[in-house]
Amino acid sequence: MAAFTIPQGKSSLAVTVAASIRDAIVNAKFSFGEALSEENLAAAFEVSRTPVREALNLLQLEGLVSIVPKSGTYVFTPTLEDISEICEYRAVLETHAAELAARDNPEALAAELTALADEMEAAMKAQDIPLYGRLDSRYHEAFFENARNRYLVMGFQMIMGRVATLRTQLALHARNEPERSYGDHRRMIELIRKGDTARLKQVLRAHIRRTQDNYMQAFQANPIRPLTAREAMRRKLGPLKS
Repeated sequence: MAAFTIPQGKSSLAVTVAASIRDAIVNAKFSFGEALSEENLAAAFEVSRTPVREALNLLQLEGLVSIVPKSGTYVFTPTLEDISEICEYRAVLETHAAELAARDNPEALAAELTALADEMEAAMKAQDIPLYGRLDSRYHEAFFENARNRYLVMGFQMIMGRVATLRTQLALHARNEPERSYGDHRRMIELIRKGDTARLKQVLRAHIRRTQDNYMQAFQANPIRPLTAREAMRRKLGPLKS
């Protein structure tokens, strides 16, 4: 699923740069609140600052960065209210997408979700939580892809970057994850195969609500403190090798 509808006039280079920065944010290579230097990004990508500036503007539309005049650009920092509202909005869209997908494309949906759940099981056994999080995102995106309703897709695109980032940034600290999440995913596949759409929506809604509670608990237990420039650089470079 495309991350966001690209405004006309943006260069393909800016879109490519935006995709790379988005991937780094979603996969927790950048921390919440971390400063993103146009100069450093341009040097890293070996491009001018213009496509970097355009890329950051695209990411601001997705809510993944905040551009503060005369200060700089920062990875978004959620609040408890943000987490709650994002999850509530997601629940409304996703339960309807799941209903349409299970009604119109049950076999294709179940097959796709089963393949993803198998990969999630392997990632869980390997204790690869970042990989599990990426597969989790793809699992939930499958509801929208199989619903075949472009307006639902556009609605989800508004928050999918933030949803994926919350998943990777906070799931590491969430309680009972990913075992609880995995069990829900297998249960939803069973309900799709049975054609029990009403129960599917109930399980999915409860799944998102528990995810919201876990994220909020993890957020409170691990207060976000933006990295200093020195800390960020040390984390990226690692220790000196003797």
